[in-house]
Amino acid sequence: MKRILVRAGMSPLVGYDPMDVIYNNLIGNNIGNMLFPYSVSRTLMREDVLIDTINPAKKCTKWDIKTINEKYDCLVLPFANAFRASFIGELKKVTKLVKQLKIPCIVVGVGAQAGIDKTIKNKELDDAVKEFMKAILQKSAIVGLRGEFTAEYLKQLGFTAEKDYTVIGCPSMYMYGKELPAMEVKELTPDSNVSTNSKISLSQKFHDFMYRSRQAIPNYHYVPQVIEEISRMYMGKPYPSSFCKKVPNHFPVEFTDPMYQSGKGITFVNVPSWLNYLSEKDFSFGSRIHGNIASILAGTPCYIVVSDSRIKELVDYHHIPYMLEKDLKDDTNIFDLHNKADFGAIRKGHEERFMRYLDFLTQNGLKTIYDKDGNIEKSVPFDERLKETTFAPRVEAFSAVSAEEQLNRLQGMHSQVHKQNVYFKNVSPGIKNIVSDWFHINVLGQKPGPHYSRQPLVRRYKAELKRTKKKVEE
Repeated sequence: MKRILVRAGMSPLVGYDPMDVIYNNLIGNNIGNMLFPYSVSRTLMREDVLIDTINPAKKCTKWDIKTINEKYDCLVLPFANAFRASFIGELKKVTKLVKQLKIPCIVVGVGAQAGIDKTIKNKELDDAVKEFMKAILQKSAIVGLRGEFTAEYLKQLGFTAEKDYTVIGCPSMYMYGKELPAMEVKELTPDSNVSTNSKISLSQKFHDFMYRSRQAIPNYHYVPQVIEEISRMYMGKPYPSSFCKKVPNHFPVEFTDPMYQSGKGITFVNVPSWLNYLSEKDFSFGSRIHGNIASILAGTPCYIVVSDSRIKELVDYHHIPYMLEKDLKDDTNIFDLHNKADFGAIRKGHEERFMRYLDFLTQNGLKTIYDKDGNIEKSVPFDERLKETTFAPRVEAFSAVSAEEQLNRLQGMHSQVHKQNVYFKNVSPGIKNIVSDWFHINVLGQKPGPHYSRQPLVRRYKAELKRTKKKVEE
């Protein structure tokens, strides 16, 4: 039996409780991250293969490294836009992990990020990416990239196309192999049933466009994808001060926003429920690349407003209908965009791209559920496992659920905090007090506990971690 370890915040085959997923951020900050390991696991899980997941962002002890080397045959690393400044810390952690492993380490679909028509100018990032690539290439044959922008970036760093890296697109697009789900394109009318997605940091022009579109098509849902929004809508957790300097008009920040109170704001903590929801929609549109890729995988047409290079290289590679955010005008109309879009373009070249993806996996010594012609050999063990699992349905906002459900969430939140406090009590009373202060200030909005100090919580936390490091590792 072959054992594969896949990078993921949580197993795609476990029906997690929404409180566990949201409180512990098992989505890796964005529900779009659930699609990569889901698709990769479905492709690699043969009858003689067991798949487990790992979050490389968490510290691995020497015992963890020893266990991985002894227990697993390879480490598969599906990534998103990992080559960006805000991801340098985690990139270094993954590099350190890879260097300590003796098993193959394969990167599937990594991308770079910059603004439209801009290049990456960050020496610290360049150095981190070089170290990462060198470590990976010592443990694999070739690295799979999301698109041409990333390929050009690696070329500038001194790496060679088709030797060190190759463009494969996003692995989530190959969830169902060489055939995409059948797509019915319906006329878009004010009565259509649509799904929307957004990003708080985009221009007011974009948010005005989304507002006009929702007003024109009142039968809509809005799906927040990032943990800051989801935590807010689910249990009222405050936004971190660094999340957005200025909230744009028409963006639902508070869980008391009419969009949430009316039940139009919903989200998901697993892929099956998300795809089932999208399969019932007539259309999906907005700024989220994987919110709309999920729509394609559900058989529903989509349209994307592109704001940066990481999205543009994917929509270009997979021929997904889009327009650039900078080209939005005050009179841009979602009905016109829908009418002019070529939704059939997604299928053009998809089989060829999928076969290229399979070749990439084969180069790296990975067997799949497909034969050399891209047909399923025997069965899809992943799908059989899915049938045995019960997944949580869509998640609604705190302000839209019953008083009983609100009480259940509050009790669940207190239970999570209690578990955390018990752990920290055993490890460090100092950390327990810090967590207690944070909870009272940021969640309950109350005065902190008796151990409160004017010293910033983050600084206290880091200092306490240094004092308890040895004990934690033990």
